Amino acid sequence: MAGISYAEKVKGVREKKLKWLSLVLMLAASIAAMNVAIAPGAVVSVSPSENVYNPGDVFTVDINIAGVTDCYSWGVKVSWERDLLVATAVTEGPFLMYQPDGTAFISVIYDDYIDVGCTTLGDWFGVSGDGTLMTITFEVMDAGTSPLEIFYSKLLDSGDPSLEISHTVTDGNFETPQVARLVKKSAWPEHHHFDVSVQQAKDGNTNQTLYSKIKNISPVGYDLHVYVAFEVVRDDGAVTTVTTDTVVVPPGTELGLTADLGPLTELDAGKYYVSASCHYSYYETYWGQWTKMKTFSFAVVA
Repeated sequence: MAGISYAEKVKGVREKKLKWLSLVLMLAASIAAMNVAIAPGAVVSVSPSENVYNPGDVFTVDINIAGVTDCYSWGVKVSWERDLLVATAVTEGPFLMYQPDGTAFISVIYDDYIDVGCTTLGDWFGVSGDGTLMTITFEVMDAGTSPLEIFYSKLLDSGDPSLEISHTVTDGNFETPQVARLVKKSAWPEHHHFDVSVQQAKDGNTNQTLYSKIKNISPVGYDLHVYVAFEVVRDDGAVTTVTTDTVVVPPGTELGLTADLGPLTELDAGKYYVSASCHYSYYETYWGQWTKMKTFSFAVVA
């Protein structure tokens, strides 16, 4: 009588496993019906979650997995702010790497995200527990802040390739110590009630001046290039954006920056809402994200 082949043994084990899984799912449904709390499942996370580096630095983050059962394949996409970071390399972590027949690992790096996948080769069970899926190497291009967001993730169960493993994700964050921001009064208009005819008669200047106050709160030695952008929205939906000049601000220094909206005429009458945001750069090549926004309003009358 011929012996049972390895493939037949694996098939039999998987059939038993699927029956066991069905019993577990039935039990879980019963527990849920009784309003009994169930422990959290698998988690995919960025580690470390907080990353603080200077422009020009190179650093790495791991994409880790914890609390998973029988995972044989995974896919993850991670995004960041393209003006601040460049991903220079993605390497496979050891979580699936040591399967008997190895793994297939594929990664594609784009300007602002990576698309990575890995699967076990051969007819083997998945891996359970904790580990590292991959490591990403970044180069810091400029000062600012950026989320490191896991915006897509999929884990597959070896018992049923069509069955996704339920899980949650925990994102990370990147920032530099170099920051400029709106401070104190922050931003305001020259006139909250701007009368075009009065200003024309008074001094012939019908520009509405928008003011702001910024500060470079970076460590000593990090001058920043800074400007303020004012997004001006009229009550009928018309949008205008004006910016201040770009200035170089030493650490600890406060400066007032202004921009003119105008010349205004009677056709510009209406209620205006303004959002002011501070933008900064170490190299004056890319611009960091604003770290504080100030809103205010004013009216223009003819």
